[in-house]
Amino acid sequence: MMFRRQALRRLEAPEELDEVVRLATVPGWLLTIALLITTGTAGAWAVLGTVERTVRAVGVLVHSNGVSGLDATSSGQIVKVWTAANVRITKGTPIYSAQRSDGTVQTVAAPWDAYVVSLAINEGQLVQPGTRVAEMERLDTPGDALQAVVFVPARSAPLLRIGNTVAVAAAAAPSPVFGTMVGIVTSVGAFPETPESLRAFLGGGPDVQSLLGGGSVVRVVVPLTTDTASPSGLAWTKASPPFQLNSTSEISAVFTIAREHPISWLLG
Repeated sequence: MMFRRQALRRLEAPEELDEVVRLATVPGWLLTIALLITTGTAGAWAVLGTVERTVRAVGVLVHSNGVSGLDATSSGQIVKVWTAANVRITKGTPIYSAQRSDGTVQTVAAPWDAYVVSLAINEGQLVQPGTRVAEMERLDTPGDALQAVVFVPARSAPLLRIGNTVAVAAAAAPSPVFGTMVGIVTSVGAFPETPESLRAFLGGGPDVQSLLGGGSVVRVVVPLTTDTASPSGLAWTKASPPFQLNSTSEISAVFTIAREHPISWLLG
C-alpha cells in the first residue's frame, strides 16, 4: 500500500499541544459582539422606553355655544344683502334690508359680534317670519375661546379619558410649518351623534357626512391652549400662523391615550 510522503510526515511529527487553537475567525467574534450589543440595546429599550398609544379623528374649531340660526321676524322682499358667509362681523353690522308690503325698508343688523357661517338669502327673495336668514356663531361670550370639537369613532371613544392630551392640526395652517395646537380633553359625549344633531350644533357650514366618516361618532370637546401674544390667539408647537383661524375650520386630532413600555406587550 502506497502513502503520500506528506501524510507520512504528519504521522511521524509530534503533536502540537503548545499551539493556540483558533475556534472562530475574527469576523465571527465581531458579529457576536454586535449581536450582543443589539440584543442588549433592544432589551433596555423594551424595559425603559415608552411608546404612545394614540387615537386619530377629525373635527372642527368652534366656540362653546355652537352655531345659532338667525330668522326673519317680518315678511318682505330682500332688497340688499350687506354681508357674506365666512366673515366676522360686529354687533350692529347690517345683514340684510327687506322692503315690507307698506313700502318701508327694514334693515336687520347683527345682534352680537359673530362669525357668519352661512347665508340663506339672496336679493329679490321673499321672506316670511321664521324664514332662516343666516347661521352665525357668537363671538362675544366672556371666556368663550375657540376650541376643538372632535368627532371620534364610537368604537374608539371608550378609550378616551378626561385629561388626555391632544395634538390638533388645522387644515388652514400646515403642521410642517406651524406645528400643532395643544389641548386637553374636558368632555366625552355619552351618546353617538346623528346627522341631525351635528347640523343643529354646527349649522349648514361643515360637511356633516365627512365628519360622520361612514359610522357613528361621539363628540369630544378639547379646549386649546391660548397665547395672547400669538396672531392666532392660540399656542402652537412651532410658530403661530399670521392670521386668526375661522370657526368651523377643519382640523385633525391625535389623542394620546396611554404611554406603555414595550416589554408589557410580551408580558400581556
